[in-house]
Amino acid sequence: MMMIQIIMLVVFHFLQNKNMNILEQYNKALSYITREGISELDIWIKSETDFLTAPASTEYHGNHEYGLLQHSLYVLQFALHNFNLIVKNKPDYEYLRESVVICSLFHDLCKVNIYKKEQKWTKDDKGKWKEYNGWKVKDAFPYGHAEKSVYLISKYIKLTDPEAMAIRWHMAHSEPSVAIPNNPHYYAFNQAIDHPLVRLIMAADMLSISLEEKRDLKNT
Repeated sequence: MMMIQIIMLVVFHFLQNKNMNILEQYNKALSYITREGISELDIWIKSETDFLTAPASTEYHGNHEYGLLQHSLYVLQFALHNFNLIVKNKPDYEYLRESVVICSLFHDLCKVNIYKKEQKWTKDDKGKWKEYNGWKVKDAFPYGHAEKSVYLISKYIKLTDPEAMAIRWHMAHSEPSVAIPNNPHYYAFNQAIDHPLVRLIMAADMLSISLEEKRDLKNT
């Protein structure tokens, strides 16, 4: 168990290494996942998706190439940092360490292959129309958001129940349905957040946005 802790502290160090590019950071973090099927998942990601180059959104956080991968690595960085603090006080949670890496890296896998470049129009400060490069969403498999991530990951690796819940509910109250009493999502979310892994990924996802760049595409 001590060896696993040392290894993951090395991963955290690599994530903070500014001299290592984000693809190297991703490959280094991925190398510490031992789950059966992870190699097949990685092959699919690299050969059939744009996970490594896609934006994280069309106009919000990470709305630029490589934004999705950068977001996922920031989530991993926050999640590991907070997890290490928790384990110092509750060492029994150590068994969740690999789960933290899996959920952080792949919670937004639902966003692969959906963002397409598009020429858009806006008015400048003088009221004249001008063209700019933007993004649009064109999803060939509109299965939802986080539940789609769970589905895609599960085609290659077997997720534990807490991992599936952490990925499914990582958006927390950004998903409006969880705030509406007396509906199934409300009850499911409020029970799911009792698990520490769900809270970790949810918090890390929110914190990561504070580090991410939001580009003004209309004026670049």
